This record gives sequence, C-alpha cells and structure tokens, in this order.
Amino acid sequence: MNVIMLLTNPCNPDVRVLKEAKYLKELGHNVIILCWDRDQNTSLPIKSVTEGIQIMRIRVASKYGTGYKQLGAFLKYVIKCKQYIKKQSVDYIHCHDLDGMVAFKLMMINKPYVFDMHEFFVTGSFLIKKLKKIFIENSIKKSVGSICVHNRIYSKTLSSKVISKLYNLKNYPDATVLEYKEKTKSDKLRIGYMGTVRRQIPHFHALFEACSDMNNVEIDIYGGGVDLEQLLEMEKQYANVKVHGPYDGMKESSDLYQTIDVLFCGYDNKNPNFQEDINSVKFFEAIITQTPIIMTDGIFMAEEVRRLKIGYTVDTTNAEQLTIIVNHILEAPSELLQFQENMRKIAPNYKWENEVKILEKIYGKA
Repeated sequence: MNVIMLLTNPCNPDVRVLKEAKYLKELGHNVIILCWDRDQNTSLPIKSVTEGIQIMRIRVASKYGTGYKQLGAFLKYVIKCKQYIKKQSVDYIHCHDLDGMVAFKLMMINKPYVFDMHEFFVTGSFLIKKLKKIFIENSIKKSVGSICVHNRIYSKTLSSKVISKLYNLKNYPDATVLEYKEKTKSDKLRIGYMGTVRRQIPHFHALFEACSDMNNVEIDIYGGGVDLEQLLEMEKQYANVKVHGPYDGMKESSDLYQTIDVLFCGYDNKNPNFQEDINSVKFFEAIITQTPIIMTDGIFMAEEVRRLKIGYTVDTTNAEQLTIIVNHILEAPSELLQFQENMRKIAPNYKWENEVKILEKIYGKA
C-alpha cells in the first residue's frame, strides 16, 4: 500500500509524524511525507530519508505563525502537492492536523484518507468554532478513520454520529527514540525545556527572572519555533540562560534529557488544548527519562503531576512563585530523587509500541 502523508511543517524532524510513518512502514506500507518548508534560508534538502521514510519538502516561502497572511503561500503549497500526488501511485492520503486536512480537501483528489488531529482544533470565536466543527465532523465522517490525542474533549464537542470513526492515539515516546539514561553530574541545578517554543514568552520570562540571581542554577532551552528569535534576544540579559535552538528529536532527546534535572513546562492554562484528559508529549517524555516537572497550575497535567507525585505545580508566569519553588528544590534535593523513583515505577504504562497499533486497525479497514 502506498501512503502519502501531508504535513505543513518541514519535518525537521516532526517526531510524532515520523513515529507513525515508521510503524506503517513496519507493516509493509510505502510512506512518503510531503511537507511544507517555509524557510527561504533553509538548509534542509528537498529530498531526504529518515528511518527509511521518504521526505519530500515543498518549498514555498512564508513566515510561520502569521495566520491568514500565509494564505497565498498555503495555496501554492496545495497546488504543488496536488501536482506531485497526481504523478504518484497513491492508495491513501494521511492528513496531519487541520491544515493538512484543509490542504487535501482543496486538492479535490478522490482518494481515501485518514484525518490525524494532533491537537484540539474547535477553538476561536463562536462562528469560527462552529465552522471548524462542521468541517471536522464532515472530514471524519468521510474518512477511512480519524485519529485524535484528546479523546474526552472531542467526544464532548463533536456529534455522536462521528465518534465511532475517531480513534485515540496518545503520543507516548517511542522506546527506540527515547530511553532513560542516568543523569550526568553537575554542581548546578539544571532546569530545562524541550520542544517547540511557541506562545510561551511570559512563562520563560518569569523563569529567567526567578533564577536571574542564582549562580547555582542553569537554564537550558532546546527547540525551535516562532518564539526562538525573541528568546535568543532575552538570553543576552541572563548569565545563566542558554537558548540552544532546534535539536533532532529522533536522535538527541535521550542525551539532552540526561543533562536536565527538572523539566520546565509553561503552558497557557486558558487554552483548551491543556484541559480535560490532555497531556503533552513532554509530560510523557519526562516520565520516561525520570525528569521531575515544574508544571503550570490550573491544567489537567498539573492535576496529574500532583496525583502521581512527580513534580511541582505553580503559576509559571509568576516569577516570585517560581523563585520559591526553585529555592525549595535547592534546599531539598532529595525530593527530586523521590519524584524520579515515582516516575520509574509508572514509566512502563506509557509505551508507544502499544498505542500505535491503532494504525493497524484503521488501515486494516481501508
């Protein structure tokens, strides 16, 4: 079976997408990821192979995160994708996220498809939410099968008529990509962030301010995204902050987590993507690598951090509260060891190899 995945980022790498593609390949399918590289100064090749997966990058210049200003570039991406797909032998299209689904619909190609939602998309104003809901329900209804990571909130939002086609696939770490490694030694407390940097500046600013006078604390930020440029400017103001930029999540994650004592997770607690039964992949990665967490209070993951006793919850936009937490960690380091032990005990519950089997059910119905 030949599967083309539509992805509106450059896959540099997109770990979840590659994990799914890798599993489909293990099932015997041929997979091509057709993705959008918006960076005019990109060093990424047009064609590459990762984990045996072919990646084709469609280059259309645009600035990520600028909303409707990207419409013209998005349409060019859609046209180029359609031209590429028409030249291929394709059995199924796997559409990642809402924009991937929109792109496929605009192509007007009559192929069976899978709709894969990595986030909760029924957000915005009343009218926008209504339009999104109609589009998503129609897309699920006509799909071979659809995937989500936030089953409870979608079940509450969407019509019961489409829920039977919705499969929950939690983004647990792949054991071949991420493994526990004993922490390297350091005379400093190392607070780290791993992942896309997007809409989190208030959280990072509060953390940087909270630790600005702490010579025994080091802060490391790993990841690319729309906040990166501003973070690099902020880094210049703090002696103990290092902003490292993008990393290879398929190859480097285990080694990087080995150098982080506490994982900082600052999220918007008003964003529905962090409510209900929603856990970020960073939450699972922290458990697997036994890295205690500082988590934003007022979201579902904060409840889980307290219930599982694996870290601290706090207003991550409040520098004073963060200062109290960090000082507490410095004064009671043995508490981190207990959190790590708690994580070690529950880590076997979060296995990607068990979760990803849902793809076999979906494509088995195709």
